[in-house]
Amino acid sequence: MVIIVIGMLGLLEAVNVAMEHNLRNQLRDQAVYVGEKILNDMRGQQFDATFTNHTTIPMSLRGVNKKFTVDTTTIPLGADSKQYEVVVKWTYKSRNYQNQVVTVRSR
Repeated sequence: MVIIVIGMLGLLEAVNVAMEHNLRNQLRDQAVYVGEKILNDMRGQQFDATFTNHTTIPMSLRGVNKKFTVDTTTIPLGADSKQYEVVVKWTYKSRNYQNQVVTVRSR
C-alpha cells in the first residue's frame, strides 16, 4: 500500500508540473498573438500615423488573470521607411517574460 501511495504522489506531482508548463506556454502564445495583432494594426494605419507607446491588456487564461504590458516603438529609417517594434511583457510566478515583434514598413 505504501508503494502505491508513493507512486501516486509522484504521478500527481508530474501532472502538476505538466499543467504549469502548459499554462506558461499558453501565456507565451497569448503574448505572441497580442504582439502580432498590435503590429498588424500598426501596419494597417497610414504611414504617418502615431501610436500609443504603452498600454496594458488584461486577459484570463484557465482562471488565471494576467496583464500584458505592451510597449510600441517606431524608429525612422529614412524618409520612406520605418521600423515598428512591439514588446509584450508579463509576469508569471514572480518571473518576468517578454516577447518582441519587429517589422519594417516602407511607403
